[in-house]
Amino acid sequence: MTFNTAFSGYIARIKHFNPNAHKFLLYTFFLSLNTGIYGVIFNLYILKLGYREDLLGLMLSIISISTGLFAIPAAMICDNIGKKNTLLVSSLILAFSMVFLYTMATQEVLLIMSVFYGVAMSFSVVAGAPFMAENSTRENRMYLFSINSVILMIAMIAGNLIGGIMPGLISAAIGTDIMDIMPYRFTLYLSLAAVMMTLIPVLYINETERMKTVKAERFKVLSSVLKSRNVQRLVLINSLIGIGAGMIVPFFNVYFHKVLSAEADQIGIIFSAAQLTMIAALIILPYLTEKFGKVKTIALTELFSIPFLIIIALTANIYMAAFAYIMRMTLMNMANPAINSFNMEIVSDKQRATVNSLTSMGWNIFLAISTYLSGVMMANSNYTLPYIITCVVYFIAALLYYRFFVNIEKVAMNGVIC
Repeated sequence: MTFNTAFSGYIARIKHFNPNAHKFLLYTFFLSLNTGIYGVIFNLYILKLGYREDLLGLMLSIISISTGLFAIPAAMICDNIGKKNTLLVSSLILAFSMVFLYTMATQEVLLIMSVFYGVAMSFSVVAGAPFMAENSTRENRMYLFSINSVILMIAMIAGNLIGGIMPGLISAAIGTDIMDIMPYRFTLYLSLAAVMMTLIPVLYINETERMKTVKAERFKVLSSVLKSRNVQRLVLINSLIGIGAGMIVPFFNVYFHKVLSAEADQIGIIFSAAQLTMIAALIILPYLTEKFGKVKTIALTELFSIPFLIIIALTANIYMAAFAYIMRMTLMNMANPAINSFNMEIVSDKQRATVNSLTSMGWNIFLAISTYLSGVMMANSNYTLPYIITCVVYFIAALLYYRFFVNIEKVAMNGVIC
């Protein structure tokens, strides 16, 4: 199979997506454009305000804890008001939090708005994957999840480039030094505009009329999910991944800036290159899952990412670190559509939002804890230990995923299980 064949297969599948799926892809584009800008600039913006990595770590931890703790209430609200309205609520709360995060510099406001940011993310997470599962067939589901990630990557590339380039352009335009706070703040306003644009496609989603889930039934669904051994295993693995991710992912831009002396424009280019490489990987992902199976593909790509993580931690060469970062990001994240698709396939329709909320809760709560601990380590100039911890937990998580689910996948192909 060639790349052109895989790409042609994508185009053919896209034509069969229903209108709601196309609107959700547009929502993903604008939300990810915001994330791309935010991802390059926001951490640097906090440091420009005069705060240290420990406060940054605390803020990121609060976002993750809020996302995790609100996951189950968000899933129940989602079942009650529908996924369209849940996505609308998510965008409105996210925009509200960003207005204050980007304009108020006091520590108290930054921490409080981090809570709202996390709640907004919780709504988006619990509604997204179930919405795609409902608006796809078994035949094109993997392609919808994969193309959604491709759109995400394209928007992230654009956002990373905007986030990396705009501070310099704005600085030149308004006649201030690039080290001043205003160029970074004005750049972040562009991410706020992208969030507001997400409202347009969501408003035009046509969600089918359905009966609201009664309270007793919602708790019955929650109880059945909590007792499921497969769901317990998914939560365990997501918690391990969250520990590893929290140690390093929120601080990649800080690491490149402070340890490898990279500037914002260089970080933007590196991040964009990683997203570009991931697009190619995502396009061939459905072929890999058809050939090897989702579980084996997930486990192998996660294991192969670990050596590149070690290179980032050990090298002092910006070019070697950039290459390792690109490879690590591609391998570790390319299987995300397969993970989300598989998770939705092994549970019933009624359980999807709840399962998504529980896996999100495990991931985010442990990510929050490790993010804060990593921020404290880095504030004390210990930049290596977080990478060691991440390598260990990623290795364990990949092995457990294969061990727990390689046989489950074979059964799931013949019907829903939980």
